[in-house]
Amino acid sequence: MHEFGEDETKRLWSKSDLKVWGGVYWMIAFDPSLKLDAFDLLSNVQSPDQYCSIICDNHEVAMILPDKIWQDRKAELNFRQEFGPLKCITFDVPLDVEISGYLKPAISVLADVGVSVIPQCALIYDHILVHERDLHKTTEVLDQLRQMANS
Repeated sequence: MHEFGEDETKRLWSKSDLKVWGGVYWMIAFDPSLKLDAFDLLSNVQSPDQYCSIICDNHEVAMILPDKIWQDRKAELNFRQEFGPLKCITFDVPLDVEISGYLKPAISVLADVGVSVIPQCALIYDHILVHERDLHKTTEVLDQLRQMANS
């Protein structure tokens, strides 16, 4: 198991709760020229009980959407690629943006057990997405990390 690099990281892990979001999600990539279409699609996510995310750069517009919204609209959209179904997990502890290495233990240990992770960092909370088939293994590993932080 991974050792925590800093006392502050260990302290935060000991306080971390995990929120597994309901439903499944898809990651979709669009050409950057279709940014407005992606924003329109994102506007369909209106419930605070649904996770969504969008990243826009010069290579792609990548978004994460709830399954139903994606399935209802994907036939009418020109997208590059999709990946899923995914499960979203939020590390339910507020993080100062100056904290470094908080996700490192999770990413390292999950990589060691063969779980591919899509990290999503917001200003205050961090999230990861994993393939639905890997959810049980992921939560077991994360629970072990939390237990280690409490010892």
